[in-house]
Amino acid sequence: MRQPDIKQLDQLFRTYCTKKWRSVAVENTTTLAFKKGETIFKEGQRMDNMYMVDKGRVKVYTNYSKDVEVVIRFATDGQTLGHRGLGADHVFPVTAEALSETTVNILPLSVFEDLLRNNNEFCYYFMLFISEELRRSEQRKKNLLKMSVLQRVAEAVKVNVESFGFDKNDSTLLSYTISRKDISSLANTTYESTVRSLSDLQSEKILQIEGKKLRVLNLEKLCQFIAC
Repeated sequence: MRQPDIKQLDQLFRTYCTKKWRSVAVENTTTLAFKKGETIFKEGQRMDNMYMVDKGRVKVYTNYSKDVEVVIRFATDGQTLGHRGLGADHVFPVTAEALSETTVNILPLSVFEDLLRNNNEFCYYFMLFISEELRRSEQRKKNLLKMSVLQRVAEAVKVNVESFGFDKNDSTLLSYTISRKDISSLANTTYESTVRSLSDLQSEKILQIEGKKLRVLNLEKLCQFIAC
């Protein structure tokens, strides 16, 4: 473990915590590095820390069965991980996995809980964050019921865009394209249906497939397609 680059954490603490508690948070924060494919925390593991992505990309998922993995969300620089473990038993109901080389800021749960108790604005921030995530999760469940497979795959690509954005040197190329398996999980469909749907979206000139990477040629049309 090492002392972290506090840039993003300091912004969060500076905005929502008093000077005293900001110092406590910074002093108690450490950083760990994870390689691509490594687990940050695992479903069923006791929650002893809160996590925030310093730099990198993370997939949060759960296993409905041995063979069924369901992607919950993706996280990148400055975004919080681990909050789903908050509750009476303090056990993680999900797994977090690094999708690329990733560094994560780690704050002991006891310190995080003290921050919530003693900083109203900090507590309010996290209440809004968790509420918004719950709202999006519920909306996704509704979408799965009313959308066609093609629309759900398009929605998964939109989630990819919202999570990781575009390449800074190429305004249509995704900065990171999630795997076809993860697209299938988000769309609640098979791998084969995902491949066919991506091909259909390419035929509509909405996407362009470049090996494992995706290019969004028309983001507005992609959003309209999902809403139709």
